[in-house]
Amino acid sequence: MHDAMTLEGKGIPTVVICTNPFLNSAHVHARTFGQTDFRPVGIPHPLGGLKPEAVKERAESILDEIVAALTQEG
Repeated sequence: MHDAMTLEGKGIPTVVICTNPFLNSAHVHARTFGQTDFRPVGIPHPLGGLKPEAVKERAESILDEIVAALTQEG
């Protein structure tokens, strides 16, 4: 989160991807850094123990959200 907030502060669009249980923490961190419009993207939990193909499927399922977080303001 700290790296993402540093990049955002420099005007570089950034996205943080975390599993859904950690979204609240990502929002809290963003607010702490003054980035109230930051949009972390959640992915289904857990990722640990999944085969690479399953991780790829989950990543593909949130691709539109990632693009939106990087390209849309607010």
